[in-house]
Parts: sequence; structure tokens; C-alpha cells
Amino acid sequence: MVFAFVLVGGFLAWLNQRARSEELAVVEDFAGEGDLAAARLVATDVFGADPLAYPDALIQVNRLLVQSLVGAQAFFVEVPGQPSPYLVKLGPEVVADSVAVPNGATVSVIGYVHQMTDSVADDWVANGGLSEGNRVLAIFAESFLEAADIIVAEAGPGAGG
Repeated sequence: MVFAFVLVGGFLAWLNQRARSEELAVVEDFAGEGDLAAARLVATDVFGADPLAYPDALIQVNRLLVQSLVGAQAFFVEVPGQPSPYLVKLGPEVVADSVAVPNGATVSVIGYVHQMTDSVADDWVANGGLSEGNRVLAIFAESFLEAADIIVAEAGPGAGG
């Protein structure tokens, strides 16, 4: 009889451990989905001090003023700490959602910072994201923020839309 109690107790302990590992596996799978809500909020002045300080990190930068459009899939924003306007490129998800960003708008951008290279600009031109004439503007950027999501908060005065 003692053996039966030990056997049943061991079986219940094994089931309990097994149930915990199953629950944990589900949580881990959910966290790996690349949820945009997990983006690290970075203040605009901190971001402007060193945009390349966030390699491979999903970040969110709020209250960026759109200064000028660079074709249909990119635009320049004003970022404190940057000597010139900062380049934002719409990612494939944002382009697929047909998000329109008007001049003078205030936006929040969630995305990844990447180093700008000639090959990146060439790829944008080849894929139709940038015209050859606007390529010249893009290659002067040291880095750019590729938007995985963008929220157009408000359009400023004179922003047609």
C-alpha cells in the first residue's frame, strides 16, 4: 500500500511538472512574435544624440515633425541633436497598409535603426521605394529608421490633408 501511495505521488508530481513546462512553452512562443508593443520607448533628444546606439533593438520615438517627403516611402523628420533632418523609411508592413504621411505632420515611429549604405539605397531604387533623383538625398544619411509601424498624430498647419 505504501508503494502505491509513492507511485501515485510520483505520478502527480510528474504531471504537475509537465503542465508547468507546457504553460511556459506557450508564453515563450507568444513573446517571440515580435510584438510592436514591446518596443523600447526612446526620448527624441536621446535618440538624436546617437541613433546608432540601438542596433537590432525595436524602438519607438514619439513626436517627430515631418519636414519633407522623399518619394512615397520615405521622409525626413526633425530630431533634436541631429545636425540635419533624419531619414525615416517606411517598412514593407507600413507600405502594405497604405499609410500616408503628410508634410508638417507629427508622427510616432516604431522600428529599427539601420546603417545607410550605397547598396541599401540601390535596393530601394530597384524596388521602387525611391526614385533615382531622391537616391542622392538618401545616401547622405548616416543611418535611417525603418518604420515597422507609424502613427500620424496630427497634421500641422498647411499640411495638405
